[in-house]
Parts: sequence; C-alpha cells; structure tokens
Amino acid sequence: MIQRIQTIFLFLATVFAGILFFTPVFSFNYVGELMKLTIYGVKGANELLSFSAAYALPLLLIAVLIVAIPAITIFMYKKRELQLKLSSLNIFLNAALCGLIFLYYASNVENRINPETVHYMFGTYIPLINMVLSVLAMRWVKKDIELLKSVDRLR
Repeated sequence: MIQRIQTIFLFLATVFAGILFFTPVFSFNYVGELMKLTIYGVKGANELLSFSAAYALPLLLIAVLIVAIPAITIFMYKKRELQLKLSSLNIFLNAALCGLIFLYYASNVENRINPETVHYMFGTYIPLINMVLSVLAMRWVKKDIELLKSVDRLR
C-alpha cells in the first residue's frame, strides 16, 4: 500500500535529492571572486581553473541515482525485501556522495587553488538528511515485514 509511513520518508528523500539540483554544494572565494560548486560543476570559475562539467560528472551521476532510487522504491510496496535493499543502496550512494564532497572536491579545491574561504552550503547536508530518511524508511519496512510474519504465524 502506498499510504504507509515509509512512503512519506522515501518521498521526502526524493524531494531533498531533487533540491540538490538547484542548490550549491559549497562556495569559495578565489582572488575576490565567489565561486560555487554545484552538481553541474563550478559556477563563476575563471579560465585559470580547469574545472568543468566533466569534473563534477560523478556528483551528477550519483545525484540522479539518489533521486531515482527512492522514487522507484515507493512503488515497490509489495516487495518489502527489495525495498530494504534499495533503501540500503540509497544510504550507500548518499555516503559516497558525502565522501566525494568532503574528501575529494573540497580537499581538491583547497589543495589546487588555496581559496581564501570555503563555505559549505545546504547542498552539502542533503545526503546526510537523505541517509536519515532512508534509515527511518527501512525501520518502518522492517516493522511491516515483522507484522506480516506474525499474522502468517497466527493462520
């Protein structure tokens, strides 16, 4: 059934992941110019920096998967075990996105161009929010599985 509580959590995870397409991940000042890293690349970059859309391609691919997986998972309500697996995959992809942002992109920007300041924006925290929402969805799916098993024992 689509009207279960885990559907709300999965829908919110889809919405937050969709917001990632419109918000910057982090911004930094370089020689007085404000630049923002989005999942599409660096906006406001001058020609001295060799950042391009291909540089942010892993972010874009993972972001597309992070939007698609919870949306697909909502409609797998009859296959609860598959819902659990897809939610765990979503958690893994969100953790990979966090790792890319913090360990690769932010450190790479700091090492390559030595910006004056780096500010993490709302887009940085969206994968963390999605992980929490996916864990909550998994918890409620497990409760549904346990409830169905207990009803089957009574028959």
